[in-house]
Amino acid sequence: MIFASDLDQTLIYSVRSKGEIELEDMLPVELYEGRYISYMTKPAIQRLTELAEMMAFVPVTTRIPEQYNRIFGIRETFNPPYVIVSNGGTVLKDGEVDQEWQSVVRGAVKQHCADHTEIADLFAKISTSHWVKSNDLCDELFYSIVVERDRLPHEELESLRRQLAPLGWSYSLQGRKIYLVPEKVSKGAAIQYVKEKLGASYVYAAGDSLLDESLLLAADYALSPVHGELGRFYSEHPHIRFTEARGALASEELLATILEHARRS
Repeated sequence: MIFASDLDQTLIYSVRSKGEIELEDMLPVELYEGRYISYMTKPAIQRLTELAEMMAFVPVTTRIPEQYNRIFGIRETFNPPYVIVSNGGTVLKDGEVDQEWQSVVRGAVKQHCADHTEIADLFAKISTSHWVKSNDLCDELFYSIVVERDRLPHEELESLRRQLAPLGWSYSLQGRKIYLVPEKVSKGAAIQYVKEKLGASYVYAAGDSLLDESLLLAADYALSPVHGELGRFYSEHPHIRFTEARGALASEELLATILEHARRS
């Protein structure tokens, strides 16, 4: 069995996203430039520890490898043999890039998706410093764009979304970030690859955003924090169960739910 989970706002939380829980009731899990920036609740860490003893824990994140490696509370505590980073564009095996998957993904992107420079040109036509704070090409695969959300030009972005689809790219707005991603780069495809490598027959998955949807649809049992992009997009879903709790408490609930289900199976 596998437990494949998104990290940010699913298992780990910033001070901004943690919700009602007090910070002293959480433990730091990420260090950046000398300060702690992400946390998990103590019950969540305990439940994740129990799950990791029952099945393979596979972290799944849109972060690039360098950003994932900052999360010492996951990387060092659980030492997962497989990690999916870069929104599924890269798989790490024992901390090193899995070259087989690297070749598969980049070959598919080259064959089926427009070059990232073409996407950059399209975005440049609507981008201004009034609402764009930074624009980064991640892992030579997709764009992560930090924005001023209350200043977004919604009509222009909707037009961009329509232009991206026939080019094999998708658009996702998450918090203060816009992601422009080739459709051949997905967490769902990556977890199928890891599932085969591990010889697993059953996958539990958790994630909060539309970029996690392919991961959740590839799983046998899927959970999503109700506070996330998926929870806002769907009032209900035939395959995805939503938590009742919000913020960091949602991680406790979804881990407890998966533990209970796994123990009954």
